[in-house]
Amino acid sequence: MRPTSTGHAQHRRGRRPLAARIAAPLAAALLCSAAHAEPEMIPVEIFEAAKAAAPTASALDVPFPLQDGGTFSLAAERGHPVLLSFWASWCSPCRRELPALARWAPEHPDVKIVAVNVDRTRPEADRFLKAVAFDLPVAFDPDAKVLGAYGAISMPTMFLFDSQGELVWRHAGYSEQKGFAELEAVLKGVR
Repeated sequence: MRPTSTGHAQHRRGRRPLAARIAAPLAAALLCSAAHAEPEMIPVEIFEAAKAAAPTASALDVPFPLQDGGTFSLAAERGHPVLLSFWASWCSPCRRELPALARWAPEHPDVKIVAVNVDRTRPEADRFLKAVAFDLPVAFDPDAKVLGAYGAISMPTMFLFDSQGELVWRHAGYSEQKGFAELEAVLKGVR
C-alpha cells in the first residue's frame, strides 16, 4: 500500500481491504460457534438442513410423542386450525411466550395449540416444565426433524396450519409488546 497525499493508505488494484478479507471467515466462525454454544442449540446438521428445507406433506404425518402419553399428529387434526409452538429449555423468550400462549388459548378454542419441545433429552425439557407453568399440550421432537422440515432456525418458532393442514403462517421470536397481534390478524382469514 502506498500513502496518499492525505496520509491514508491506498490499496493495490484488485486487493480487498483487510476488513473485507476477514469478514466472511469471521462470520462463518461466529455462526459455527453460535450453533455449538452452550446452552444447547438446534443440532448443526438439522440447522443446515432447515435453512434449505420447505414444508412437505410427509412432515405433516410425523407423530409427536405427547408428555401425557399418546401421540399428536398434525394430519389427524384436519378440520380446524392448528398452531405448533416450537420451544427449547435454553430459550429465554420461550419462558414468556408459552405462558402467554396458554393465557391466549381459551379465547381461541377452535385453534388446536401444541407446544413442541426440541431438546435432545427429556430431562432438560422436564426441568423447564417444572420451572415454567403453562397449560398446553406438550409434544416432543428431540432431533428437531419436524422443525427442520419447516425451515426454522431459531426459538421460539410458531407455525399456523389451516383446517386443510396447509402451512399459512410462520413466526420466529416473541415480543411481549406485540403479543399475538400478528397471529390474530392471520387467524381472521384462516378459519
